[in-house]
Amino acid sequence: MLTRKANRLKQVNELIRLALSKVAPGVLLLLGTVPLAEVAAQPYIATSQNFFCAGQSDPVSLYCNVLAFDPTTIVEDWTFEWSPAADVSDPSAQSVLVNPAYTSTFSAVMTSPSGEVFEDDITITVYPGFEVDGGPDLLLCSTLGASLVASVDILNPVTWEWQPALGLSEATVSNPQLTEELSQIYTVTATIEGLGAAACFATDVVEVVSVFPDMELGGDVVACDGDVVTIDPGLPGDYVYEWSDPGMISPTLDVTASGTYGLTVTSPEGCVHSDILNVVFTNGPLLTLEDSTTTCASPGILLDAMPINLETGPFQFNWSHGPNEAEVLINETGAYQVVVTDAGGCTTSTVVSVTALPSPQFNLPSDTSLCFEDYPGIQYTFAVPAGFDGYLWNDGSTDNTLPVDGPGTYGVVVTNDIGCESEQTIWVNGFCSEPTLFIPSAFTPDGDGLNEVLRIEGRNLVELDFQLFNRWGNLVWQADAIGDYWHAQSPSLTHYVQDELYIWKAKYRHFTDPSGSLSTWFEAEGAVRVLR
Repeated sequence: MLTRKANRLKQVNELIRLALSKVAPGVLLLLGTVPLAEVAAQPYIATSQNFFCAGQSDPVSLYCNVLAFDPTTIVEDWTFEWSPAADVSDPSAQSVLVNPAYTSTFSAVMTSPSGEVFEDDITITVYPGFEVDGGPDLLLCSTLGASLVASVDILNPVTWEWQPALGLSEATVSNPQLTEELSQIYTVTATIEGLGAAACFATDVVEVVSVFPDMELGGDVVACDGDVVTIDPGLPGDYVYEWSDPGMISPTLDVTASGTYGLTVTSPEGCVHSDILNVVFTNGPLLTLEDSTTTCASPGILLDAMPINLETGPFQFNWSHGPNEAEVLINETGAYQVVVTDAGGCTTSTVVSVTALPSPQFNLPSDTSLCFEDYPGIQYTFAVPAGFDGYLWNDGSTDNTLPVDGPGTYGVVVTNDIGCESEQTIWVNGFCSEPTLFIPSAFTPDGDGLNEVLRIEGRNLVELDFQLFNRWGNLVWQADAIGDYWHAQSPSLTHYVQDELYIWKAKYRHFTDPSGSLSTWFEAEGAVRVLR
């Protein structure tokens, strides 16, 4: 409507311009002003849409809007005359239907009850009817990588949409590529560009069928001697089968001997695929375990039940004493049976008789902590029972005892009279649980480089709250860690404090064991004198 009003105003302005151009020079022409609202309110032709898709079933509706001129008028008292009369549904009606075959202009003369005559026209753009060709249906051995190709029989630019978008590289082009192996029915829609929501469009349907994209006979097969292995690709019976076994053309193949078997299959559409499969028949896992063996109880013997015919795996192991691994460590006398099962379910079992000779029996202490720092005069010693044939400590010592001089790992190998050995080790951690706090009784901050600062010394102080007070009870310095020091400066750091006696108080906690357990809070106090 706004476009129609603007056109009417433009026409009025053009008439004024023409009138002014015909006035002689020096002649004053008085014209009445035409209010914009009055011009914009002229009766006009309205429409449901200003374009038409050739061949569409729904016609375009046009009507004369006279109420815009006078909202109180009685429409039935108006007369209407449409042209071209032959192209409208009723040349004398207020509302008409048109079904143009090509772009056409329709006009209407509107006469009011008082005899005023108004005229308007409107152009309906007709877009050509067209068809979409989505291309032929695709019957493919494999759809992966194939393309759909659609076209239209008009020159107008169109936009494209494929539905569903499943398996398409892009759904808004005329020639998307298939990116998946699938069978699917697609609908393609082409729409003439620039017409808005109610546009001219056409559709087509394309069916895509994946006939025979791939074939696999499966993984290699292990079977027991005497079994029959049936190779079945699981394909329809009307396919053509050609096995590597001469003369075999059935959909399945029964195999009783080890070998490599191949199959070539052709579908009725001519799609061809091939695959091979290895079949191994076996009497069971081949083990190399001896019937009997002798070992020292320490460290024992490692029995390995892994078969030598590895191609028949994977394997399962079941030892009579419980483990399910290929290797087990045995250090006790006894008979040990193992049952080994291969990938085909074939089993082999064997029994190993183990004689475990006695090894030296002794015990070093468990890992421990010793305080070397607080007791420098004490000699710690590790000892193992005497009477064995040989001793060898990790430092080369050959006695049954060994001095312990500090933290570290200590180990010994003990040999008995039949040549069996036992080895043990122990870790010694240096740790003193008792805390120490040392505060000097005096220091001399006089610049001579000797005893210049009050330094907090100690050991195993984990949490520390140290405070120093003057004789009036004022706090002059505080610290929270070993190694902190005071140079006798005032809290303001602008001058040194007086030479006198200062009182200190401390609260602290410490580790009670090497694992980091904390003690309760302890308190201590004392005095220190500043001398200059």
